[in-house]
Amino acid sequence: MRVPITWLKELTPCEWGAKQIAERLTMAGFEVEEIHDVDGEMVLDLKVTSNRGDALSLIGIAREVAALSNKKVVKPTITVNETGNNVNELASVEVIDPEWCPRYAARVVTGVKIGPSPEWVQKRLIEAGVRPISNVVDVTNYVMLEMGQPLHAFDLNKLTGQKIIVRRATADEPFTTLDGIERKLTERMLVIADAAHPVALAGIMGGQESEVTDDTVNVLIESANFDRTCIRKTARANILSTESSYRFERIVDPANAVNAVNRAAQLMKEWAGGDIAAGVIDVCAPLPALRTINVRPARVNKVLGTDIARIDMQKVFDALDIEYTLNGDDMLVNVPTFRPDLVEEMDMIEEIARIYGYEHVPTTVPGKIVKAGRLAPEMAFENRLREILISAGLYEGLSYSLIDYRTLDAMLLADDTDEKKEIVPLRNPKSEEYSHLRPSMMPSMLESLKNNARRSLNDVQLFEVGRIFRNTGGGLRFNYNNLDRTVNGDVCVQDGHLIPLEKRAVGIAIMGRPWTSRWGGGDTSVDFFWLKGIIEGLVAGLQISGVEYLPATHPTLHPGRTAEVVKDGVRLALIGEVHPRAVANFDLPGRAYIAEIDVEALMNYAGEDTKRPNLSRFQAVDRDIAFLVATNKPASEITAVISEAGGEIRESVALFDLYQGKNIPEGQRSLAYRITFRADGRTLEDKEVDAAMTNIRAALTAAGATLR
Repeated sequence: MRVPITWLKELTPCEWGAKQIAERLTMAGFEVEEIHDVDGEMVLDLKVTSNRGDALSLIGIAREVAALSNKKVVKPTITVNETGNNVNELASVEVIDPEWCPRYAARVVTGVKIGPSPEWVQKRLIEAGVRPISNVVDVTNYVMLEMGQPLHAFDLNKLTGQKIIVRRATADEPFTTLDGIERKLTERMLVIADAAHPVALAGIMGGQESEVTDDTVNVLIESANFDRTCIRKTARANILSTESSYRFERIVDPANAVNAVNRAAQLMKEWAGGDIAAGVIDVCAPLPALRTINVRPARVNKVLGTDIARIDMQKVFDALDIEYTLNGDDMLVNVPTFRPDLVEEMDMIEEIARIYGYEHVPTTVPGKIVKAGRLAPEMAFENRLREILISAGLYEGLSYSLIDYRTLDAMLLADDTDEKKEIVPLRNPKSEEYSHLRPSMMPSMLESLKNNARRSLNDVQLFEVGRIFRNTGGGLRFNYNNLDRTVNGDVCVQDGHLIPLEKRAVGIAIMGRPWTSRWGGGDTSVDFFWLKGIIEGLVAGLQISGVEYLPATHPTLHPGRTAEVVKDGVRLALIGEVHPRAVANFDLPGRAYIAEIDVEALMNYAGEDTKRPNLSRFQAVDRDIAFLVATNKPASEITAVISEAGGEIRESVALFDLYQGKNIPEGQRSLAYRITFRADGRTLEDKEVDAAMTNIRAALTAAGATLR
């Protein structure tokens, strides 16, 4: 936004120079890019954030400067001398699409004489960065710069039927804009048309057939309000950005449309002569109700650490043209239509701080520290997971949460699997390789194994703590025009855009030799039970008991070598060997094993992260036991039986042998366990260990085991 200082100071009786104005605007949150001289006039180049469309006008900036300097804005006096026929006898307006055009106001000026604008007007436009064209066109640009409302002037005699129709374009409808380029429009674009064809691309640029020329006599002035999303998408699709579209993409005050068209008619009569038709055509949908915010002075001072009197807060609102009523000790503020960025009380507190001056807000130490800062429980738990997995010999990896959809095909997933049905695509992906959000950790872990194998790194033990995304309909719906939320169970639902369901997960991928065998150069390779041992260590480290390992299936994993880790019927993790066909699809050198862990489920069952007990200096006692059990009886159940029967002196239980075959009855298998006993603070006696073993044998027999 280019701001000529002389023009600005006409709108506010401020005595500051250009440099001081720039300094104060900077302190109030604006970015001054440059102060420069244009033909002897000082000009500010301001960078306005997208939420401050009201500042894309001289009056908007003057309002800020006036508030900062304890002045009031001096707005131009608008006087319309109507000497022509009734406007409804000269033109008509029909808005077919009020959703994209909630307001369309128009005035007609007849008998104008086209010529150059007054010299002072041309000079002022040049200072503001706009090229003078003619008195009629310059009026529209002048009012846009002054009031922030884009306008357009049509040659009324060139409008078929002297009628304006606001409608959506038809598919491939041709239209030639003022720059001489013929464009093909779509149904997602809004046009201003006459009774026969389009005459302007709404909110962006007019057309050649209805432009004002030296022969123009009668003018229809458009002052409308358009949907900013529609304007932005149309401008991008046509690679066409104008001063008008730049403002509509941000915010244009719908309540200002009639004032702007009246101002334009006034100046057009002064600069080009003619008669202003009586009346204004104003096709307007119901304007949104003013937002009301309760501002508590006590809350303002508590947040800012200040002692500002309420009367001084009222002065800030008065200076910014913000109306309010007193409500006891509070102020009930009616947010003006030109400031839709003011949504809640905290926004009003920021306005008070900006105008009061951030430099006047004292630097203080908080009076009371309730408690020391710490990590959020979710972050602390993720760090706990990392610590356990790193202690198991795994390295932490990091990958993108974006994947190639073709990766799911390489994983052998059919179209009816949840991962494919619930995958979330990107609307504007940078490339095909990063076109979808990952529905699980498996694609990322398999790609990590593949990338390592391509670099001849075949011994890999990786884990990653990340996020997965599912389009399950259980996510957050957000409406940018209505911030009110309604809670439906545990789901926050709003009309509008769907945000996918996001979950925290851990992926593990291993292949090749484990780290324990590399020093001696052994040929031992990781297997399913190596991965299972990592999960067992994780579960034990989180103090989760009663976990079961049950057979499971997954298209990416090997049949018969896949299990789910379950607690109270809730799946904590899925582990297994990668299917041989998937191994081939990812060019892996051999067998690989992956796991996916549900972080939320683990966190729900995890015990407190307590300090590790000191190691006992007393000798442990190991006893082995072997027995026969049914093949369909999970080893985890047997382990639980032994652990409970071993009593307080039982330290650990480990399965070290499994045998089926010769000399073993059909339907049974032989399991051998090593049980370690130890006591804190003393040496165990044989009779204590013998008694514990007797209890264990009795418990195993009761559980259906046959001792060998």
